[in-house]
Amino acid sequence: MSARSNSGWMADKMLDGTSLAMGGVGFALAVAALAFVERLAKVGFSRLPKLDCDPAPLRTAAEAAYDYARERRLPLAAIAERRGAPGDAVAWFETHMLRAVPVSATLLKNGAIKVLGARTRARMCAVPSGIANTADGDPVYGDPMVAAKHFRTYLRWMRTVW
Repeated sequence: MSARSNSGWMADKMLDGTSLAMGGVGFALAVAALAFVERLAKVGFSRLPKLDCDPAPLRTAAEAAYDYARERRLPLAAIAERRGAPGDAVAWFETHMLRAVPVSATLLKNGAIKVLGARTRARMCAVPSGIANTADGDPVYGDPMVAAKHFRTYLRWMRTVW
């Protein structure tokens, strides 16, 4: 076969539609597979729960974090259930988030809102009425709040803990 007759054969084959149809089907399958993988990635891995407001109360953020950990079967859910107060794994998450992420709170003496530093957070513990000093247990700060960006960072970190 000469080069001329070979190119004529390729042109005839391309014009008969079989190779174009096969190429179109292959392309459609590739596009569908890519869309499916992207959907799995969005639903399975990158979908993080959102807080209703920004900033959100520490208790609300802790509840959302615990629910997320339970749904994903993350090790921190089991740790919280074992180490938390009997039947209150959310309290464990609340205390852990207080130590792990920046928390803003209202100073009860004068009502000023302050972002608590790492040292202050390390000395404090979460109580139902606010954030108390661990030495005497009296509330020093009230209305502990967590910013949405810090909450998302905490959830991403939770997925890395084994």
